[in-house]
Amino acid sequence: DVVLFDIPQKENFAKGKAEVGEKAEVKDWRVARTIFVADDEATARRYGRDDANSPYRFYFEQMRGKLKRANRLAVFKSHKEQPDDEITHDFVMDRCVIHGGVNKVVDAILALREETGDFGELVYAGMDWVDPALAKRSMQLLAEQVMPRVNAAIGAPKASAAE
Repeated sequence: DVVLFDIPQKENFAKGKAEVGEKAEVKDWRVARTIFVADDEATARRYGRDDANSPYRFYFEQMRGKLKRANRLAVFKSHKEQPDDEITHDFVMDRCVIHGGVNKVVDAILALREETGDFGELVYAGMDWVDPALAKRSMQLLAEQVMPRVNAAIGAPKASAAE
């Protein structure tokens, strides 16, 4: 499951907009997620999570280690009181990386939207291209298959490639 951490992010966004005399609008609310889409689930799990050379695994292993040493694991916690020993590598990967085939990623993005509420933009956070072909294919699948299905499910207007 993808979890939005127990931090009032959307409320802080609205408060910040109000402080500068602007109205918080859904179209301005952006949600970032690390995403890897593959043609099959086995490739997605391997490259997006399990393989020792996975750039996603490496990045979040490094981040978790650095934040642990800095006593800042709260960034990954699902609630403030969550014990640090529950913030394992698997816990972080489960909550920070959406990986899968097209259908699984569509479902995960729609579930994220259910948790966060509507948002105007999904920011695709990719990783270093350990395998350039897989990285490029992930972006292609997201643009050509995942997002059109997500947009159809939520009734969003079609966007052009230039947008």
